[in-house]
Amino acid sequence: MPTMNCRREHRLRKNVLCFLVLGICASGPSLPAQSREIAGAGPFGRIIREIRIQGLHNVREDIVRDQLDSKAGRPYTEEASRNDTRSLDRLGVFSSIRITPSLVESDVILDVEVQELVRLLPFPSINVTAENGVSAGLGVKVPSLLRRAVSVSAAARFGPLREYELQVQSPWRLMNRAWFDAKYNYRDRPNELDHFREHADEVEIRAGETIGRDWRIGGRFAFISLASDKPGIALSPDDRDRTPALGALLEYDGRDLRSNPHKGWHAIFDVTQNGGWLGGDGDFRTAQFDVRRYQPLGARHVLALFSFATLQSGVVGRDVPLYRNYHIGGGNSLRGWRPDARRGNNQFLNTLEYRYELIPPRSFRVSRFGFYLGAQLAIFGDLGSAWDGGADFSRNMIGGGGFGIRLLMPVVDMIRIDFGFGQSGEGILSHFGLREKADYARFRVR
Repeated sequence: MPTMNCRREHRLRKNVLCFLVLGICASGPSLPAQSREIAGAGPFGRIIREIRIQGLHNVREDIVRDQLDSKAGRPYTEEASRNDTRSLDRLGVFSSIRITPSLVESDVILDVEVQELVRLLPFPSINVTAENGVSAGLGVKVPSLLRRAVSVSAAARFGPLREYELQVQSPWRLMNRAWFDAKYNYRDRPNELDHFREHADEVEIRAGETIGRDWRIGGRFAFISLASDKPGIALSPDDRDRTPALGALLEYDGRDLRSNPHKGWHAIFDVTQNGGWLGGDGDFRTAQFDVRRYQPLGARHVLALFSFATLQSGVVGRDVPLYRNYHIGGGNSLRGWRPDARRGNNQFLNTLEYRYELIPPRSFRVSRFGFYLGAQLAIFGDLGSAWDGGADFSRNMIGGGGFGIRLLMPVVDMIRIDFGFGQSGEGILSHFGLREKADYARFRVR
């Protein structure tokens, strides 16, 4: 297995570097804004006479105005100016946002100038997991369906992991304060950690309501139908598990910017019932605690701290299927270690990462639509455990550290190239990933 993993790391590096040229359009779940400015520091305290919005083609103006704290007839405040930028960034449809206040007589005229991402975005679609390596294909995304900032994407990827994906996602909040996210995924892959081939259809629907600006609550429904080519893997005697899930979640997002945060907290808490009284196969409960902090250390310096825990009830092989066990090790969970360094029914992952903004995100225009690109250097340390019984928690604790580079771009948010050490006898291991590592830590296949 170590030899196979080593070969996969080399293939992974080669394939990802080939796609970096196309990475500006790489696949992913969101389209963040990047190059944002607030020009000028005031004049705060004056009444806003008018708000003028420029650059809209595919997003309705009333949706943009609804996101703004600043309103005509109200005083212009420093807090509102910060919130305006954060809220427009959360829409996920702009490559740049510039808000410029100007004093006309005794009132303020507020000019909001945005640059939209492309209306229909075809992209080379990539998924990178520590277990299956790189899968690549094609996808297409509509960032703003019916001009409502609701994104629709579809992708097909091929390789060791063959998958098809369809997702419909609202921004943080719609005009009625609602939000939703619906996703379907089909996977055909060798499950090398549990030693079988899986064919899985997964559906997840999340929806709810925002509370104030930074909180939202919601419910979650999911269904997984997973077939194994080997007996004894699935709980069902026909070797295909069908498990519904129902849960609730609470999320707080106080980051200054969603797409490239420098400051603030982000936390997600959710609990889910799987099977049991819902029917289907299995009977277990899952609770997840996901806390992230971004601490600025200077204009270009950020300290990112992530802590993620998943606790599951039940016994593996009786209540919990084997493939719902957690395996830690690799670029999307604990760097410096190979996949499956530790496994268990529960997991606890922690990261401390220093980032230096080598190239601040810069917008550029193609026709009337915009993109952005930036780069960061990183030094990191990871610590985590996967365990079943309480005594295994400390015994299975492992740690790693290293350095890397982050490429910031639309759709994936970032491409991560890391070099980690920690596992005895392995030296320095190279890891590649997409998006924030804390996002991938939440996935079943990572």
